[in-house]
Amino acid sequence: MTNPADHSTSLAAPRRNSDFWNGTLLHALAEFVRKLDFLETIRLLTLFLAVVFGVAHWLFEIVARLSFLVFVLRPRLLRRPEFWLALAVAGTFGVILRWEVTDNHKYLLVYWLWVLFVAHLFISTEQQERTIRCNARFFLCLIFLAASTQKLSSPSYRSGEMFEHLLYVDSRFTAFGKLVGISPQVPDAVKKRIALFRSPFAEVEGNELEIPGSDRARAAALLLTWWDVSLQLLIGSLLLFRRAVTDKFAHILLLFFILTTYLPAPVFGFGWILAIMGFTLAKGKFPKIAAA
Repeated sequence: MTNPADHSTSLAAPRRNSDFWNGTLLHALAEFVRKLDFLETIRLLTLFLAVVFGVAHWLFEIVARLSFLVFVLRPRLLRRPEFWLALAVAGTFGVILRWEVTDNHKYLLVYWLWVLFVAHLFISTEQQERTIRCNARFFLCLIFLAASTQKLSSPSYRSGEMFEHLLYVDSRFTAFGKLVGISPQVPDAVKKRIALFRSPFAEVEGNELEIPGSDRARAAALLLTWWDVSLQLLIGSLLLFRRAVTDKFAHILLLFFILTTYLPAPVFGFGWILAIMGFTLAKGKFPKIAAA
């Protein structure tokens, strides 16, 4: 007769083996990440961005996936400028061919790929790091200061109309709208009126259409408007000074901006590339912020 204890032992063995392998894999992954140097981390983060949140064009998607396969087979090829040139060229063609529907952060991704290509033309590691850091600061200042300037110059933005419209019609803001107490009936009514306006059979006097709204949505839109532009203006201005104190404060605000902006409105590609650029500047000076 078979001892029941033997069955329990044999059944428990696969579980222990599974736990062992899971623990081993997690430990190996943690060790791999811990041993990455500055340039290796930037390369991997950018490759992930290109594969997951890349330019929405078949050419770039093919090149990005092939590049990932090349990385898996030959990780050292990430150090070659040709690797980044292929991604940059494919991204450039993808953006040009679909410029009218391409999001802003896709352009930024292509610029960043060209930065990595140029940086890897240098043999010196120090020169590569300097090139990447310099461009990261330039793009962060340009993004935040240009965006805040453009927004402040727009009457429809300053009035809160843009965010109010997004709260009604943009599905990315649906969860946030519910969180602040906007009734789902209001966005539904707005969408129906807009659909009527777009109909070729509709007759609208003066080519203007009054849409329903709610005081709660208008208040939330105004809060989002001035919170967004003030934070962007502050981050861009602080990074201009190139001082440790202002940089540290700017990085803390950048983290806060990413969390408070791209969780309610999940444009993860934009948040990811901002995080890469912020990490680029914070890695050497503020390791705790970079780790976040």
